[in-house]
Amino acid sequence: MEKTLRGLNLLLICLTFLCYLSPFVDPSSFWVFSIFGMAYPWLLLFNMLFVLFWIFSRKWYFLFSVGCIILGWNHFQSFVGLNTPLPKNKEEITIMTMNSMSYYNLKGTTKERFDQTINNVNPDIIVLQETSNRFQLISKKDYPHLHKPKNKSLAIYSKYPFVNKGNMNIGNTANGCVFADIKIKGKEIRVYNAHLQSNRVSRDASKLKKEGDLQKKETWQGIKGMLGKFVKTAAIRSDQAKEIVSHLKKSKHPVVVCGDFNDTPLSYTYQLFSNVLKDGFKERAAGIGTTYGGTIPVLRIDYIWTDPKFQVNSHKIIRENFSDHYPVISRIQL
Repeated sequence: MEKTLRGLNLLLICLTFLCYLSPFVDPSSFWVFSIFGMAYPWLLLFNMLFVLFWIFSRKWYFLFSVGCIILGWNHFQSFVGLNTPLPKNKEEITIMTMNSMSYYNLKGTTKERFDQTINNVNPDIIVLQETSNRFQLISKKDYPHLHKPKNKSLAIYSKYPFVNKGNMNIGNTANGCVFADIKIKGKEIRVYNAHLQSNRVSRDASKLKKEGDLQKKETWQGIKGMLGKFVKTAAIRSDQAKEIVSHLKKSKHPVVVCGDFNDTPLSYTYQLFSNVLKDGFKERAAGIGTTYGGTIPVLRIDYIWTDPKFQVNSHKIIRENFSDHYPVISRIQL
């Protein structure tokens, strides 16, 4: 039994190391590693369980998984925040991003709680993906400046005036990227709102969760179909990320990039942004980094990236059911 468990532990470690490689391999060239990246939270959990098991069994084998976790510490920090917020000051602004799911959940008491959250947080800039024309979600009185192209469901609301604004055609109506140059306290920054290619597997995952039976051929066909969609869209997202990174490098102003990236921290897309920007979560968050509240658990796919010139004073995920995504909020010092 002990020999079998050691073998399973070593197999788990090998899979985890393959997972560590996923951010460095372009899925449009070799797609296998992109799937391993999605599995990181579960691989981390099982490694931690093995550590506890071997310790309670008084076996030194726990060092295998401990070493594996330490070697991937940079990835660990992108999923588990170990930071504390800095005090508020006059030189900072607050930015909030959320995929609003076309306001589907925002009705009745949930809408009231959302409005109360906006009042409490009082963000200077609100960035929304999957907006809707069903009703006016954000007050024009409080946020008089709005950038929302007619053919995009992306919006940037601001208390401060726009100097310039634009739209990048990197996807369909729901997916894409818009940006605005905003003058704040005598300084200008550029804010991007990005919604990268959706995986389109949420409905499939919900169906499998309700009706799936591993003894049936149809279930495995459904799983295969989900993986096929993910592989295809991962390659699209990597190309979209390259376009956005190329664009922001030409900005005359320091940048903040917000949005729903539909990719985890162990992805090639994440690495492209990480090469040039700071991840607000890694800088100043505490706790587990789950931002998606839908069928597929423990996913962190919503981000606020900042120019290295900025200091992140706090980063918080509000786990409310305003949408299938949680609001993400950062206080950034200009």
